[in-house]
Amino acid sequence: MNILITGGTGFLGSFLAKQLSANNCVKIIARKPESEYLTSTELRKFNFNKCDIRNKNFLQKILTSNLDLVIHCAALVNTSYEGVCPDNLFETNLISTTNLIEAMAIKGIKKLLFCSSMTVYSAKNTIPVKESGNLGSIHFYGMSKKWAEEAIISCAQRGLIKALILRYPGLYGYPRENGYIFNITRKLLNNENISIDTRGLKFWEAINIEDAAEITAKIIERWDWKKKFEIMNCSYGEEVDFIKTAFKIKDIVHSNSLIKIKKPLDYIKFYMDNSKLKGLIDFNYNFDRTLKKFVNDYGDRLKNEIHNCQYSRDI
Repeated sequence: MNILITGGTGFLGSFLAKQLSANNCVKIIARKPESEYLTSTELRKFNFNKCDIRNKNFLQKILTSNLDLVIHCAALVNTSYEGVCPDNLFETNLISTTNLIEAMAIKGIKKLLFCSSMTVYSAKNTIPVKESGNLGSIHFYGMSKKWAEEAIISCAQRGLIKALILRYPGLYGYPRENGYIFNITRKLLNNENISIDTRGLKFWEAINIEDAAEITAKIIERWDWKKKFEIMNCSYGEEVDFIKTAFKIKDIVHSNSLIKIKKPLDYIKFYMDNSKLKGLIDFNYNFDRTLKKFVNDYGDRLKNEIHNCQYSRDI
């Protein structure tokens, strides 16, 4: 297939590009030609084009009629709870989505995979949360994803496109050096004491980036595009607790750190149902197993960095 990925230099987009390039011709577009996840060689391999998808006219020039699938990863991620909408959030996450659909319709490109987020869900849901669960984001980012979904579904119902919407939990993994799991792992490996504050969290779930990309590739391989649109949770389908995860990591690295939990806790039990996903692909993914691999791999890299620094000083 000929596949175009928007936001292809970002975290999810870059991993999807690498995962899908084995059996497909992959083209990526993004605002900037730099990426912390792709080398310059990989950028050339994936036929990179600089494109701000907020620019409707330029977007229409970039898209070509021979594309079989567009994967829409481009987004501004900002989960601020301060009650003020971040600059360009809706322009980037909603208006750009409608620009993309318009460009696809003009070029006759039918298939769109939209990378959405668990943040479209309300905190008031029965777990596991099915795709038909209550929507109602707790911040503007989730609202922008929800409205983008609604725009996509509306266009699909009118026959402009066929759409597959995947809702992902929070993504973590190497080489992203930020986020809850990374920060907790780094501190525990350094035997630093940890204070966990859940204010404003409401709910949480995570998936490793390598698993997310591999699962998505399997979905693309199996999906028949007969429906006008479908929504699917792309998750482990098991409870992934915020605080318990910190203690799991502590056990893996045998850390001497103390973990202090600030109370009251401000989150509920939450995880997404993945029955649809399991009905489509062979599913053998597990949060604990992948977490252990990530933590051990990161520990090995940290040891190598320390060794290399010591060696450099010695010579």
